[in-house]
Amino acid sequence: MRRIVLSLALVLPAGLAHAGEAAEPLRGLKVGVVDIVRVFDELEEKVDMNAELRQLEDKRSTRLRELGDRARDLEEKGKLLRADSQEAKDNSKLHEEALRELRSYRDATEDHLYNKLYDFTLAIYKKIRDEVQACAREAGYDIVLRTRDQEVGNVEQDLRPRTRYMELNRRIDAQSVLFHNPALDFTDVVIKRLNQKYQRAKAEKERFQPPKPPAPPEKDKGPDATKDAAK
Repeated sequence: MRRIVLSLALVLPAGLAHAGEAAEPLRGLKVGVVDIVRVFDELEEKVDMNAELRQLEDKRSTRLRELGDRARDLEEKGKLLRADSQEAKDNSKLHEEALRELRSYRDATEDHLYNKLYDFTLAIYKKIRDEVQACAREAGYDIVLRTRDQEVGNVEQDLRPRTRYMELNRRIDAQSVLFHNPALDFTDVVIKRLNQKYQRAKAEKERFQPPKPPAPPEKDKGPDATKDAAK
């Protein structure tokens, strides 16, 4: 057994030496960094999506106000009715139905908005990830790190102390790269390429969309028309 071990000890260095002669010299690791948060913030697709979400939220808020006003009106009306009257019972039933409709609409539209946000965020993240990988392959990067704005102390002053403290801790926890050479950062390249792709896709989509019909011209009501309307 001792002779076998010894013979292996003699053979392995020779094999390793031979492998070292055949291997290519090691090159330095090429590292890049990308600020994904800034990519998200500066994408034109996100700007358009935010505009769409604002329209949905405005429509939702208007409808919620209408439903809320109706429920409050029924509640105020019930206060003026005799509690044991049939009218009060009918009004109470209508009030409960109005509250159910309000809650149902509020919850359903909130779920709809967050589902759209989920789908959009996931789709955008995949686009960013794929673009980062494409840039890295083209530039010959071996690894790409996620970086963030290293200024963590600019938390909003009007927040409650506990909230500001928690936000500061969150920002510190999010710091994965404490220093990097600015030359390693290709965030701007990713933003530019993604925005160019989105502009092309948007133009192509608009090209195939049917044009909107022109708005009907307003009727010019002259003196005679006004007179007829008065009749």
